[in-house]
Amino acid sequence: LDKYRPESSRSTRSLSRFPNRNRFISDYIYHVTGKRRTAKQVGSRLQQLRDTCGGKR
Repeated sequence: LDKYRPESSRSTRSLSRFPNRNRFISDYIYHVTGKRRTAKQVGSRLQQLRDTCGGKR
């Protein structure tokens, strides 16, 4: 996530949303491991981690 730099727009920052983040992570996983994960799979896993770890949005 350190390499992810969303387009800075005021509306996305105020909503704490990061468009295309899951696609970026999906591409990164493929580049590093050679295994394909969809953006939907990545988003689902991040949500699981957020729920179990008590992460704040």
